[in-house]
Amino acid sequence: MVFAALTLLSACALPTVDSIAIPADVADYIPPDIDMSEVNRDTNGCYFYTYGASLFTVQDDNGNPICHPE
Repeated sequence: MVFAALTLLSACALPTVDSIAIPADVADYIPPDIDMSEVNRDTNGCYFYTYGASLFTVQDDNGNPICHPE
């Protein structure tokens, strides 16, 4: 009975997303308090991260988004 309940509860767990490989030139511009699992790429290859409920584009020193199109 307990095993069945645990199996049911584990089916409700949130899915996990594998972290992406983040190039060094991108990682240099991500704030140190950001968990790298929060960093992702959009369909144009531009990097972004989430912090709290907000989304931030990773930008270089000139304020340009850092993008690596495939």
